[in-house]
Amino acid sequence: MSENLLSGVVVRLHGHHAYVRTDQGEYLCPVRGRLKKGRRRERSPIAVGDRLRIAPLAGAQQPEASIEGLLPRRTELYRADPHDPRVRQVLAANVDLLAVVAGADLLEAQLATVDRLLATAHLQRFEPLLIVNKCDLRPRAELEQALAPYHAMHLRVLYTCAARGELDGLPQVLAGKCAVFAGMSGVGKSSLLNVLDPALSLRVGDVDRDGEGRHTTTHVSLLPLGTGWLVDTPGVREFAFYDLKPNELSLLYPDFAAARERCRFSTCTHRNEPHCGVKAAVEAGQIDQGRYERYLGILRDCWNTEQKLAY
Repeated sequence: MSENLLSGVVVRLHGHHAYVRTDQGEYLCPVRGRLKKGRRRERSPIAVGDRLRIAPLAGAQQPEASIEGLLPRRTELYRADPHDPRVRQVLAANVDLLAVVAGADLLEAQLATVDRLLATAHLQRFEPLLIVNKCDLRPRAELEQALAPYHAMHLRVLYTCAARGELDGLPQVLAGKCAVFAGMSGVGKSSLLNVLDPALSLRVGDVDRDGEGRHTTTHVSLLPLGTGWLVDTPGVREFAFYDLKPNELSLLYPDFAAARERCRFSTCTHRNEPHCGVKAAVEAGQIDQGRYERYLGILRDCWNTEQKLAY
């Protein structure tokens, strides 16, 4: 049996089936119940990017195979399931880089999502990247000023314009890596991917009067690109942390690190505690006020989730 097994990667999921790409072609593989043993706290035992061992089935009308083994994951991109925060939802496996995409036109309104995703990158040990798209809509100097706190913490920021085909070195950054593209709807993720590889022909949607984009990507997909892979995700409106304690959140903020050492309490959440180094740094202008206020909003969400799960 083992000599008939193929190695492949999950490129998309649909219902209870995984589409697995191998050197011999793409196979449709049912995700059966036995794969779910011992993993009741996960929404699905298989994620896009997983490496599998599969056995082709004879006599099928289309290429089909059974899943015989799931290889160990190097990394996971996961969040709390939107419907049940006790359940972990893995969106993609074996990821190297998390590319957070924001739109220049509504950049400030999207920074809370940007901060949440960057914290996720630090938590799950991905290389973080911030891509600001639609840069034809605002002056570059204005965008750089808005992102000064991110430049100060040495985050790599690329300024792109899919409409003009301007990628600011993005292909070189992605070479040889498996990268997740994440961000709110309407920021132009699919448009950027189409510029990176026109053969993808991804559907591009419109943006309504309030700047909300339509979800042109409805399923997570793994797309080959040169020597690497891209994970295209639906627009992220909610990205709740899974099993993260409120006092752990600030550990995901590299710009808070030096100030945290001056806190009186090791479990300080930097909200109401006395002798807080982070609050003192904010008052002294050493930590950006807006980023701190967005941190408090995310902290409040973590606190509310913890209280809800306690009952």
